[in-house]
Amino acid sequence: MGTKVIAIGNILMCDDGVAVRVCENIKDSLAKNNIEVIIGETDFEYCLSNIEDGDFIFIIDAINSGKEVGEITIFPLKSKLYPGLSQHGCSLVDLVLLYNNSINGFVIGIEVKEIKFDFNLSDEINKKLGEIEKQVEKIITKKVFLK
Repeated sequence: MGTKVIAIGNILMCDDGVAVRVCENIKDSLAKNNIEVIIGETDFEYCLSNIEDGDFIFIIDAINSGKEVGEITIFPLKSKLYPGLSQHGCSLVDLVLLYNNSINGFVIGIEVKEIKFDFNLSDEINKKLGEIEKQVEKIITKKVFLK
């Protein structure tokens, strides 16, 4: 039982991989606070296999809700608002809630510019990546210490 951050997204699809990039860059800092980072990408079974009853989790994903690129939105894990904003939301969040009733936490959505076949993040996300990383890390550590 612990605190885990799960990064989902496809790094081959431009900004869809932003959560993976962010979490790769902050995982060492989070580890200092005993927060485990799981780079799940699109392998939901792998993500589920790393979640235990009683865990407090953060699922980080790209979203497209029409807000400013790089803006971060936080949803309670059990919120019904998140799944329609991400191509991964229904899959992982629904499975977590279906199989792990004792799981609590949040989904952190990062507003993206474009999702298309490209190995790189968009210029807009790349310019804001450092600030996005700081915000995501701050949100996670603040929520962990308040739980």
